[in-house]
Amino acid sequence: MRRLANEHLNRWFDGGRRKALIIRGARQVGKSTLVRQFAAERELELFEINLEQYPSEGIWVSMRADLIVRELESTLQKRFKPNMLLFIDEIQACPRAIQALRYLVEERPDLPVIAAGSLLEFVLGREDFSMPVGRVSYYHLGPMSFREVLWAKGKDVLEESLQGMNPDRGSSAAHAHLRDLYLDYLYTGGMPEAVQASIDENSNLAGREVQRSIAATYQDDFGKYNAKLPADLIRKVFQHIPMHLGEKLKYVNISREYSAKVLNQAVKALIDARIALPVYHSDCSGLPLKAGRSEKVFKLFFVDVGLALYLSGTEWEDLNESDALLINRGNISEQFVAQHLAYRHQSLEYPEIDYWLREGRSTNAEVDFVISEKGKIFPIEVKAGKAGSLRSVHQFVAQTGVARAIRFDMNLPTTQRVETSVRTPLGSSEVAFDLDSYPAYAVETFLRNSV
Repeated sequence: MRRLANEHLNRWFDGGRRKALIIRGARQVGKSTLVRQFAAERELELFEINLEQYPSEGIWVSMRADLIVRELESTLQKRFKPNMLLFIDEIQACPRAIQALRYLVEERPDLPVIAAGSLLEFVLGREDFSMPVGRVSYYHLGPMSFREVLWAKGKDVLEESLQGMNPDRGSSAAHAHLRDLYLDYLYTGGMPEAVQASIDENSNLAGREVQRSIAATYQDDFGKYNAKLPADLIRKVFQHIPMHLGEKLKYVNISREYSAKVLNQAVKALIDARIALPVYHSDCSGLPLKAGRSEKVFKLFFVDVGLALYLSGTEWEDLNESDALLINRGNISEQFVAQHLAYRHQSLEYPEIDYWLREGRSTNAEVDFVISEKGKIFPIEVKAGKAGSLRSVHQFVAQTGVARAIRFDMNLPTTQRVETSVRTPLGSSEVAFDLDSYPAYAVETFLRNSV
């Protein structure tokens, strides 16, 4: 399957002073397949070792590239050759191998090295772990995006129409087709195996068995996260998130049996495993948004919308027959937008997003997402249907003075000037801003136009 990540892999491979590349992401997002396809496209012979199968530290303990290569050859009974790519899969299973990357880069610059890990954050976060700083680069891989699924389904013409959309132009004919494919994506999601199953059997229902297997695999890993955390506790959080997508997290709503401190550790474990996607509150008083962030106030989304719908028990009939009401009630459209916004920086930055929240007796307001691009702040509202109030955006503009806001709904793209009066904690205020609206499925198009 064609992935946008291929472009980065090609730049990495062809660039000067090449570092070892570590691909980070949740299980089953396609890390291994991505590397294998890249090697085939570049006509590179792949020397692949999975460290869950071969976890011996003896391969790496020397920290000398020539001896490491010799140990790898002996382990797999295969010789290194020119035009070969070393792929170290599940590298988190042997932390010593991560440290050894430095010496492979320094002593064998001719040997391209890619590593991948699903539970890598648990190793990198250890106090006793020393990372080979300056010798590795990262790529954060998420589920397949809507564009990538269009490519996989052979919808290249529609993908081109999607990329050509802007607030001044959109095709109503393409919109009808893309809307149907968007609903398909919500149900099937972007996990590559589920997408492929739906294509092979020409049925969205075919992906359900794959989603069931992936969910089970995630839960089987819970015992590997943190020996001090009960797997049942992590499972409680895991099951809570799909039912409460985009809601401000309140630990008491998850369990009254555990303290907020312990529940926070379970939440963080799922974030580290890339299964939970955090969206942090920022006061958005300036740039960078992180400067005004409160990491104690956040909401959670899931790794993938299709998996979230599976775990929440949503069936295709539910989504297809009453999509607008269901999507609005379950914040499913927000989940779709969130998982695309999270990887907006060409997947080179850690996947996280901000939002804006003001809580008061009579002036509560919340903007779904806030991002910054090219030195500008963009408030983003997601509406499931074809209309919806923008009261919170008005409050946000009154407080921050931003000149442009973004709305995702199910309409064709439009742009309009909004001028209104709003009541704020300090009294009445006049606000004026440009509002660009896109159909929710065009979030990638918005990002391309803005970055």
